Amino acid sequence: MRSHKLERLWALVWKEWLQVFRDPSAGLVAFVLPMIMLFIFGYGLSLDAKRVKLGIALEDRGAVARAFWDAFAGTEYFDALFYGNRSEAEQALADGDVRAVLVVPTDFSRRFERGEVPSAQLLIDGAEANLSVIIEGYALGVYSKFVERERLERGLGSTALSSAVTVETQMRYNESRMTRNSLVPGSIVLILAMIGTLLTTMVVAREWERGTMEATLATSVGKFEMILGKLIPYFLLGLGAATLCAVIARHAFFVPFRGSAAAYYATSSVFLACATSQGLLISTLCRDQTLASSIALLSSFLPNFIFSGVLFEIDAMPSVLRALTYAFPARYYASCLQTVFMAGDAWSLLLKNMAAMGVIASCLFVATIAATRTSLE
Repeated sequence: MRSHKLERLWALVWKEWLQVFRDPSAGLVAFVLPMIMLFIFGYGLSLDAKRVKLGIALEDRGAVARAFWDAFAGTEYFDALFYGNRSEAEQALADGDVRAVLVVPTDFSRRFERGEVPSAQLLIDGAEANLSVIIEGYALGVYSKFVERERLERGLGSTALSSAVTVETQMRYNESRMTRNSLVPGSIVLILAMIGTLLTTMVVAREWERGTMEATLATSVGKFEMILGKLIPYFLLGLGAATLCAVIARHAFFVPFRGSAAAYYATSSVFLACATSQGLLISTLCRDQTLASSIALLSSFLPNFIFSGVLFEIDAMPSVLRALTYAFPARYYASCLQTVFMAGDAWSLLLKNMAAMGVIASCLFVATIAATRTSLE
């Protein structure tokens, strides 16, 4: 009896594979779409700020002020533009020609030579809140390094603040501090969520439209076998897409991969089980391919984009939305991928997230079985 069930399951899987080979759209979704999306996310999505246009109003022409100018002009983070006075620089800020203005007052060099710590005013365009915070951090870093270097060269010693407090900073897991190293693994989450859902979302809906579902229902195939036979081929296609994404991330974007292939495929498999089950549930409920694909896009890409924590910090969300993120597998998979790529095989964290995704996948699979119709009515 068991051998007959396996034969029927194999026949269904082979039938779906033949359908995949006949339908070029499945290959496009599984392999071409991930490449396009990964290159768009990898090259177009970045939180790094370099060559930011900074206007410097140099009201002091002394030697220390000119050295201060050189400190900003010599860094890769700013594209320093000279302005003779404050009003010209503020007008450039209002016109959008620069993102920030640094005003060096007339007594800057004189105060420094007296042994004081001089001050300068930084005006930032706050229209882009995240960029303004980055600019402030960069400017404060350049300023503090300049003051310390100049005081040591002149034999003035460190400032009172730096001599009282010593902070040793070690950047773990992302030593280069490139946001691409965390955004590219996060984009894999969104890509697999969308293609895993799209690959299966039109399966049953297409068969209802073409009339082939009637022939399937006329056989002795059970609901469990039919659903599993449709999931397996597209699940394997999703694993192929995951492999392609990992290769591109490692060799095209040079994202470090410190974990093992076993950890990557284990977490990806559980997540794809969620995505393909969700797509099959949608296709079971909808007999129209257009409606099914629209629901799949709305229910896979947008919620996972918001609730995965890739771009939006989950801890900063309101309590209601923060609680809602636990219902989306992308939250757990994003944590797994960032761990595998950046830190390594932290199995205590990976297994906990895989268990949560397994519960969600089981619920979706059971819901699909319950929603599958065994009659033509």
